[in-house]
Amino acid sequence: MARRVSVTTLNASTLDILNTIRANASYEYQSLVPEITDAKMIPKVGEILLGYPAMANQFLTALINRIALVKVKSAVFNNAYAELKKGYLEFGETVEEVFVSIAKAREFSAEKAEARELKRSLPDVRSAFHTMNWRVQYPITIQDEDLRLAFLSMDGVQDLIARIVDSMYTAQEYDEYLLFKYLMIKAIAKGAMYPVQFNDIQDDAYKFRGISNLITFMSDKYNNAGVHTTTPKADQAIFLDAMFDAQYDVNVLASAFNMDKAEYMGKRYLIDDWGTFDNERWDVIRSYTDMVEEVTAAELAITANVKAVLVDKEWFQMYDNQMRMTEKYVASGEYWNYFLNVWKTVSYSPFSNAIVFVNGNTPNVAPATLSFVVTQNYTNSGAVGANVFTFEPAVDMEFKMEFVQTEDMTEAGIAMHKYGAMILPNTYAESTITIKVNTPTASYTGTLDLENTASVTLTKDA
Repeated sequence: MARRVSVTTLNASTLDILNTIRANASYEYQSLVPEITDAKMIPKVGEILLGYPAMANQFLTALINRIALVKVKSAVFNNAYAELKKGYLEFGETVEEVFVSIAKAREFSAEKAEARELKRSLPDVRSAFHTMNWRVQYPITIQDEDLRLAFLSMDGVQDLIARIVDSMYTAQEYDEYLLFKYLMIKAIAKGAMYPVQFNDIQDDAYKFRGISNLITFMSDKYNNAGVHTTTPKADQAIFLDAMFDAQYDVNVLASAFNMDKAEYMGKRYLIDDWGTFDNERWDVIRSYTDMVEEVTAAELAITANVKAVLVDKEWFQMYDNQMRMTEKYVASGEYWNYFLNVWKTVSYSPFSNAIVFVNGNTPNVAPATLSFVVTQNYTNSGAVGANVFTFEPAVDMEFKMEFVQTEDMTEAGIAMHKYGAMILPNTYAESTITIKVNTPTASYTGTLDLENTASVTLTKDA
């Protein structure tokens, strides 16, 4: 079960912090470090801690674990995209998202009641698994000199906390922002969002209003899994690049989405732009792991003219699995090394509505060709025998695809399942078969050579 961490504010004074740490420390610490009743006693605590490395280690450990990390967690769980995250997963590393499709209707028939009474009507249940896939570490070093300076002023300890938090939190927050942007760019480039052509808000504002209204109705058109679902206005999130947002008055944009200003501002999220990505930030991570891919120039060419993204808030499946601080004192250098380990589940839901508004001259998000590896799974010889073929994408494709049962196939006795399984009767006399595939943005046609069935490539229809 995911939970959210509430907002906290560090409003304790240095005196309060020192006394709180002392109250929860060991007996040895309490016997050496006095309770502070006056700010003039702060330097004395510093002298004692610096004279006893073991006590200094206790102090810093308590400072990090009890105060600094609480402040880090508060900031992490209450950033600009806080409500789009699903919370903190204390146990497990995989989230199963289950979607139950709406039930199908049938005619009422008293004559058929006896046969139907005990017959099972199984629901259409689908699931997607989101696995922890982001494990990074943020290091920081605190030197003895840093600790000494913390006791030279009234706000010294608070300043030390701020240095620790800012160094780690700023990096973590920026990476989290990039993860949100990464998800959207990858989904757009791979066709996992429904595209709507858009030129100018003065002429095409009705498209914003129309799509925002349409997804409040039941439809299988606007999500990647092709399931019947809705997105109420209250659950819609709108992403705009900063320059596009700056071109228009807030009231104009609110009107474009058919919302009042207050409602619109609660759903609007700004992003710097859609045509660039800080790939260098994760160079080290990519060189050692496959947690994230490079955002390629071809993908950025597709997303460069994106103007807005409209998603169901459930589209983002982002959880925090762990935020743990560990420390190590390096005696030879008289410094402490601290490591903030951050683990996340970063994914998106195929069952949630997601729409991208692109400029008219943006390249089509649909690829020019689709390639499939073909496998002959079963052969049954004889006059009434058949061959079974399956089609697997040669590369990862995150958009919905459906193979088409054409009229020619039906006439020839060929059965094509929409998910890519074909039954070919032995009576079929031709040497080739026309294969058709539909996606949310394009249709594709290709020819399977029965003399060489290892693969097939389909070309996008004009």
